[in-house]
Amino acid sequence: MYYYIGAYSPIISADDLTTTVPVKYGYCSDDPNYLESGIGTLSFNLTNLRSDVGFYYFSSGLSNPLLVNISNANVTFENINQPLRPRVVATGNVDVLNLIWSSAYSQSPILKWGTETGIYDHIAVANTSTITESDMCGSPANSTGWREIGMLHTASFIGTAALANNKIYYIFGDDLTNDYSSEFILNVPPLPGTQPPDRPTTIVLFDDLGRGSTDMTYTWNEYGRPSIYTAMAVGAEVAAGNVDAIYHGGDISYATGDIAVWDFFLDMISPMASGTVYLTTVGNHESDWPNTASFYTGTDSGGECGVMSTKLLTMPYPAVTNEPWWSYDIGLFHIIGMSTEHNFTYRSPQYLWLENDLQSVNRTITPWIVFGGHRPMYINSNYGGSPSSDIAVMNLLIESIEPLLWKYRVNIGVYGHNHAVQRQSAVLNKTVIQAAVEKVDSEGQSVYVHDNPQATVHFIVGTGGAKFTINGLNPPPDWNELTFYQYGYAKATAVNES
Repeated sequence: MYYYIGAYSPIISADDLTTTVPVKYGYCSDDPNYLESGIGTLSFNLTNLRSDVGFYYFSSGLSNPLLVNISNANVTFENINQPLRPRVVATGNVDVLNLIWSSAYSQSPILKWGTETGIYDHIAVANTSTITESDMCGSPANSTGWREIGMLHTASFIGTAALANNKIYYIFGDDLTNDYSSEFILNVPPLPGTQPPDRPTTIVLFDDLGRGSTDMTYTWNEYGRPSIYTAMAVGAEVAAGNVDAIYHGGDISYATGDIAVWDFFLDMISPMASGTVYLTTVGNHESDWPNTASFYTGTDSGGECGVMSTKLLTMPYPAVTNEPWWSYDIGLFHIIGMSTEHNFTYRSPQYLWLENDLQSVNRTITPWIVFGGHRPMYINSNYGGSPSSDIAVMNLLIESIEPLLWKYRVNIGVYGHNHAVQRQSAVLNKTVIQAAVEKVDSEGQSVYVHDNPQATVHFIVGTGGAKFTINGLNPPPDWNELTFYQYGYAKATAVNES
């Protein structure tokens, strides 16, 4: 019999336990002492959830829980209005970056910032919004998974173009109650067509992150436990000033309708998302739901239908919830985020936008085009059949979108969905145009090089944290040069224009 402790917030009566799910839970048997004596210890890493947390002891496992007891000791937070979870997002204007953060009820939210630590000579008043249960499209997001998300505040750093490659020091909070965050540091990215002074333009790329923790407990339906280590590693690189932007290509938190997960996820990414521009696209676990704008009819979003991800992590212009595609220039890169979860077929609104965007790129300013979407255009996978299968989507992307990549000489395609790392050749219509050549670099390491490949080189970087997908064909397609399984992230660096 599986005994576990469920943490519920807000605290509810025993009669209401079937109306919601715990924000976290842990198995009693994870402490060996419990199996021997019936007495054990579980550690819960919590975040400020804007409400008290109570603990409930259950038997019979998660699927058919029987309440045994309720703890008399609850967790309270010293200040439920604490400003938390900062993330820096692009607007589409290189002179304006937005900061989004969360609170319980701030009435006068503001951002204070400057170019020296502790000196905040710029003040920006934030706009406030929220997300309601009625914004959700289905269950569990609008039933057992719903939880109030609090207030969302958005304020702008205006004048960032003049501060490219410099640091901004900032705090945020409530001017009325004097509740402010600690100081954070934002590394302002280089302007389009320029480089950082002492290194190449550098972007971190990953898909399929999820949420993780170093304690003994789990968020509901937890998926992607190793993601905490990816977030820590990227956060360290951001803090060191080594990263100009982060690209997270879909399957973001895997909350899938259990809304409290977003609080824990945003806490996890704050060390990296607070220090550089955080760019996202939607995946199936953010967007897909029947009878919505989604191209597919699955239920992978758990009823969120794109609302949570696009409101909590807004995208550059022109992206909106039901048309979440965008492009943005950083340094020598022109970055494109398409949505594979929305109609991308020939002459669709997304297709027309993409063609217009590609033909507008000035390659003398941004010579390198990085094209991203969640589901891969090229993937070594045995999963076929349904319209949303790996092979069917690959074929449709090749039919619909690849001609544009070829016409406008897009350099790199980056995807996820399949939780693996794959490197493909420079390929067109499943024909190898140029295979990578192995060389040894100055440090004695093997590297794989393309020399003016004349077709897009495609990568899958779906190992941010989600469980590995091991379903490749053997032997692999001619254009699949490498497949391996290791958690982490990729980096794209633009050393020069060639």
